[in-house]
Parts: sequence; structure tokens; C-alpha cells
Amino acid sequence: MGLYMLSWLGAYEMHRPWSPSWTQVEAELSSILDQLRAWQSDTQTDRPHGPNAYKQSVFYQWYWISWNPPVVGADAPNSTNHTIPSLDNAWLAASLIVLREYSQANGHSALAQKADAILKDMDMMLFYHPDTYRFSWGAHEDPQGGGAIEFFSDETRIINFVARSLGQLSPGEFRQSLAALVQKSGTYKGITVAKVASDGSLFTYLAPALFIREVDTNYGTTTISPAIHAQIAYAQDKGYPAWGLSDCFGVGADGYVQQGALPTANPSTPETRPGLVTPHASALALISPLAAEAITNLQTLKDTFPNSYDSTDGFGFYDSIMLKRDDPQHGVASERFSALAQEWLFLAIANAKTRFIHSYFYRNVAVQQAHEEMYPN
Repeated sequence: MGLYMLSWLGAYEMHRPWSPSWTQVEAELSSILDQLRAWQSDTQTDRPHGPNAYKQSVFYQWYWISWNPPVVGADAPNSTNHTIPSLDNAWLAASLIVLREYSQANGHSALAQKADAILKDMDMMLFYHPDTYRFSWGAHEDPQGGGAIEFFSDETRIINFVARSLGQLSPGEFRQSLAALVQKSGTYKGITVAKVASDGSLFTYLAPALFIREVDTNYGTTTISPAIHAQIAYAQDKGYPAWGLSDCFGVGADGYVQQGALPTANPSTPETRPGLVTPHASALALISPLAAEAITNLQTLKDTFPNSYDSTDGFGFYDSIMLKRDDPQHGVASERFSALAQEWLFLAIANAKTRFIHSYFYRNVAVQQAHEEMYPN
């Protein structure tokens, strides 16, 4: 929902013929913020499956729009409705910081106040273990569950950054929380990635950089750019005509699968379905020094595999496409459009064009301080 709100702002900031008016943007954002606050404050009377937020603070994994008003799903066996995800809450908080700062800078005080009220009640420390300095992934009705986050380059470093930006981690705790994460190097075809991700998923390197100005830091130079180069080299070695190996939905109606490329922190094969690529992962490279390569890659996918892109209804790229030539499903695309993947893709374009996310995120003094502590000169 945070990325959805930023997509409205990004569309407005693009100033294209198709861009929404501010009246449309304001109405949409205000409605979403009101819904989030109603869940969080437990003031929504419709709560058939219990409170719609955890301890009037952070949010659950899934909400169901088929209900009016929307509510958290039922707590059924094997459901993930009542999972409390640390990462999703961190992305929402980062998005709310951008929205609040944008609204304050542009004289939209009502939106700024609504975003601020939600942020003030979001406690990232619910996921934090002070004895190990690590955050949890989150589990069923348990923000401390789900296992500890382990790797720096698994995109979860965003929660460390957000917790510090909200003043919930002290400088010392922030430093220790980063030091507690695994930061090992890996090499593929002579390309060294200073801090590899656990499974080599391209998204994990690039997603936080949509908010944090990492590309121009030492991390960007020694990890983000080499990871993209390694992805390209890996795809070429495998004979794939394009790259973008990252977690996504499989071809046809297949479910969600793990995808990545070497080097990885874990010794197992990085591809669950060899040859499966997702356009949104390579689109995130638009904010990197390899933007030209990212554009060429997306164009290759669209031109070589027209069925990977919906031109009729304007939905854009399907979630994945199979590029392994000897795979029986070679050239078959996913039947799914993932709203989340489309948001990442669109925001990468918008940020590459306008830098609006970086500009407003860093308008916040606490964000600037967290950056200086995380990536000192």
C-alpha cells in the first residue's frame, strides 16, 4: 500500500498527459491513509477476524478488499493472514516518510498529518532482539518469530535504516544491528560482489536503493553494480537472451518461486526454475549506473517475447517469462500481473526520471543522519 501511494505521487510528478490531477491524487492518498489509520487505531468497527493491526502499531500480512470495509483475513489453519511481516512494515514506513515529507514541502498539511500519525505508532522495535542486535522476519501473531534476518544484502537492511530514521534505534544499536548481519563476499567469472545476498536475487540488492541513496556509496560501487554485472554474465553463460533473475511468480499459473544468480552466500543452486526471469528486477537497475543496460534488457524482453508484455489493456509486463531454450515452456509467460512488481517497476522509472523518492526521503533530517551512520564518507 505504501508503494501504491508513492506510485500515485510518481505518476503526478512525471507531468505526462496521462498523469492524474492533484485532486485525484489527494483523494486517493487521503482515502488510503484513513483506512490504514482505522486499522491501526482499532477504530474500524468491522473486525470479524479480530483487530486489524497488531497492538495498534504494525500491520498484518494480508487485507481483503472483497470485504467492505477491508479487513484482515481469517485466522485459519495454514493461513498467513495474521503473519506480522517486518519487511512489509518497513517498506510501508519508508513510503510514509516520503509521503509525509512531500506533503509538508508542498503545503498539503492534512496528508502530512495523517501520514505522521501512522508513523508515530509504528514500532519497528517489536521485531528487534536486543540480545543479538537483529530483527526478525515476523511470524503468526508474533513479530519476534519467523527467524532472525541474517544477511546485509537481503533487502531487509531497510528495516534497520527505517528504525534508526524513526529514532527507535540508538546510534550504537544501529551500528551493532548492521555489524550483526553477514557481509561476506563472493565472485563469479572474476566479478567480485563485496556483500552477497543469500540467494543472489537481484531485487535484494536494488530495492532499498530506491529509498536509500546507496548507488553512489561504497556499497553501490562494490556490491550493487558488480551484482548487476554478475547477473548479466550469469545469464549470458546460461544462454538466456535477457536477465532479471529474482523471486517471482512462475510461468502460467505457477506459484511464487525463488530465483537468483551467482554469486550467492548459500552453496545451493540459485535458480528454482532455470531460465525464469522477471522484468521488474532488471527495471530496478534503472536507478543504477547500468540504466542503459536495463532499458536494453526490457526492450529485448518486449520485442523478442511479445507475449511477456500486455499492450492491449496497458497492464505492461507479466510477472515472468521462461527463457531457457530447452525448457518445454520456453517462451511461456506468467498469467499473472503482480501489482507489487508493477509498483517496483514504475517507481524505478519515476525515480530515475525525477528522483522524487530520494529527494523527499532525504528531506528528513533523521534519514540524512541514518545515511551518514550507515555509509560514512
